[in-house]
Amino acid sequence: MKITFSLNGEAVALDAAPNESLLRLLRRHGVFGVKYGDGQGVSGADVVLLDGVPVVSSLILAAQVAGRSVVTIEGVGGAQERGWRGSEPLHPLQVAFVETGAIQCGYCTPAMILAAKALLDRNPRPTERDVRDALAGVLCRCTGYVKPVEAVLRAAAVLRGEEVPPIGPERAIPVPAEVFTRSAGWGDDDALPPADSPQGQPGAPQVTTRTLPVMLVAPEVDTLQQVGKPARKVDARKLAQGKPAFTDDIEFRGMLVGKLLLSPHAHALIKRIDASRARALPGVHAVLTHEDLPRVPYTTAGQSDPEPGPHDNYSLDTKVRFVGDRVAAVAAETEEIALKALELIEVEYEPLPAVFDPRESMKEGAPVLHDEPESWHIEDKTRNLAAVIDWEVGDVEAGFAQADRIFEAMYYSPKVQQTPLEPHVVVTWWDEDDRLVIRTSTQVPFHARRILAPVLGLPEKRIRVIKPRIGGGFGVKQEVLIEDICAHLTIATGRPVRLEVHARRGVLRQPLAAPYVPDAEDGRDPRREDRRQPDARAQRHRGLRRARHDRRRQHRPQGHVAL
Repeated sequence: MKITFSLNGEAVALDAAPNESLLRLLRRHGVFGVKYGDGQGVSGADVVLLDGVPVVSSLILAAQVAGRSVVTIEGVGGAQERGWRGSEPLHPLQVAFVETGAIQCGYCTPAMILAAKALLDRNPRPTERDVRDALAGVLCRCTGYVKPVEAVLRAAAVLRGEEVPPIGPERAIPVPAEVFTRSAGWGDDDALPPADSPQGQPGAPQVTTRTLPVMLVAPEVDTLQQVGKPARKVDARKLAQGKPAFTDDIEFRGMLVGKLLLSPHAHALIKRIDASRARALPGVHAVLTHEDLPRVPYTTAGQSDPEPGPHDNYSLDTKVRFVGDRVAAVAAETEEIALKALELIEVEYEPLPAVFDPRESMKEGAPVLHDEPESWHIEDKTRNLAAVIDWEVGDVEAGFAQADRIFEAMYYSPKVQQTPLEPHVVVTWWDEDDRLVIRTSTQVPFHARRILAPVLGLPEKRIRVIKPRIGGGFGVKQEVLIEDICAHLTIATGRPVRLEVHARRGVLRQPLAAPYVPDAEDGRDPRREDRRQPDARAQRHRGLRRARHDRRRQHRPQGHVAL
């Protein structure tokens, strides 16, 4: 169907499927300022203004905007300066976000600016609470909202015609308050001279003299260009305008959509897999199973070279080790065709006993997760033991003997995940020099290239990893998660492929047992013995997501004990 509506002040007529969301329609037509967060309206990264009202475009059908006005960040403010024609100025909101440092990763910035614009359009004098309420629907994982709130209040003042002070470093050095007050222990009696002094004799004048320090401030010499000075983020203007900056903000002619078939079992063998019906589906260009790929063990972790951890991952394996493990991959013309192809893949599983507790996984008779001969660098396969680390500083036993109190308890930490707004997304293609280009939301581009080279059967020089700006990482993007599958699909098809998943596999649970001495009455240094059993899950990823026994002994001086 063809949808006619106003997009950023211009009438457009775009083809849309009946079930297509406004978010998908806009991004499909190159409006990349609208970001994909979660597809359920939780993050608010996909906010647009519909007839002036902020709405999450992933929850609006494209058909619902027919005859209405849609404004994205591309319709706010002027264009970027370009050549002889110049440009219109940015919107005061965009300027304020740039000047105040309210932009960090920038993934939520367009949605924040749109939500703030809707607020200022109806309320030119908002309070801080009004601003926070307006921005509450846009999740930000970086700024803590302090700077964005400051930016909106600053822009509101500018729009009202008020003068706002320039943002710059504080030049004055505040004098400590105690300089002009009595110091600790200097009581009223201390104002009198001692009795045996000349001033302490009867009839002598009582004179008390106190010399205040003189604070000299040396003239500032401007020798540094950036350190200690407010500086605009080099790409802040681009981010405030919603310009393409992230992995998914890219278009290719003939780009295919990649999808993964995931395991419904926590532990099972793949006895049979038949992808013939999926391959015969029109629009499908590749269906990959473990039968189609070389069996190369690798580690997803990217912190060192050589990586000391277990190499127990395979792009696609004959065995699944957790619910959501990869079974097959599809590349098709559209997302609908790719999803249909996944339904046509026939898989026969042989369920195996599963283990869900790291303590139980190391007991005799527990199911062995990695019994395959190819995996290596595993401490003890028979005990599901990925690694053992012994670290000792100081004499723990002596510390316990000196301790006044010893506490022993079992502590459990909850499952956590960094939840960056930008999902894990990869785009791969062959460039003009016959290099495999991997454009990915990663924090470790060089480690990714090194890890992927043997997995893909290519020398490192024929792999180029591009790390654009990432919409939050916080450590969860420090490993290879889906880059290998997307690259395999491009190798199989010769076409650009886009693959996106949400990182639910990154959730960890770490039960800890720790007897320790937190304090000593006479000020002696505390000692601590820490015995950990982090749940490393079925494969050893960056966080050791397989059962791991970690014994650490550590001595922290001055009563400070930290994990």
